[in-house]
Amino acid sequence: MSYLIEASGIYKEFSIGSSVISVLKGIDIHVKREEFVAIMGPSGSGKSTLLYILGCLDRPTSGTYLLDGRDVFGASDRELSRIRANRIGFVFQTFNLLPHLNLFENVELPFFYFSFDDHGAKERVMTAVQRVGLADRLRHRPAELSGGEMQRVAIARALVIEPALILADEPTGNVDSKTSLEILELFQKLNDGGSTIVMVTHDSEVASHAQRVLVLKDGKFI
Repeated sequence: MSYLIEASGIYKEFSIGSSVISVLKGIDIHVKREEFVAIMGPSGSGKSTLLYILGCLDRPTSGTYLLDGRDVFGASDRELSRIRANRIGFVFQTFNLLPHLNLFENVELPFFYFSFDDHGAKERVMTAVQRVGLADRLRHRPAELSGGEMQRVAIARALVIEPALILADEPTGNVDSKTSLEILELFQKLNDGGSTIVMVTHDSEVASHAQRVLVLKDGKFI
């Protein structure tokens, strides 16, 4: 089984006035296709920064990163946008749903960022919604959904482009323990179906649902 993610020597620094803050300090991470990996660590450990770099939302200060064999750091901003739109599905703690759109329209959003056959797009939306068990809620807006249902919508939106990689940043942070378990079981089901997942969490119980757990502290894996 080949690697989907091959990242080595990842450093990330931020300049604040005359000071330089080192957030990531030489990270190496390799993730196989169809693997479910959790990155665990306390607040401030650098785990979200690393996830954003893996998701092509940020660039490192130095290092190398191949996503599905492609040199991501050598890509232009426009190319990175296309990689995100076509290859990476994001799931965030805060759901990031648009309140004036219904469930179907929220899941359909990624197709506004790149051209796609309209009929094919609607079929993909329906498939993604069915995979998260919300086919009976298509016309409901976010305010009419529970926290767990909103997170399922966010997961369906991540799935709709049939991504090579799903990145989840504290995906259970805004739901209760019962709903958290349901979300994690859904991730496990998606992984069993062939999805590659990298999840960030500070919770060891949440991390235990992954196949492999990496612990980040002060910008380094321990």
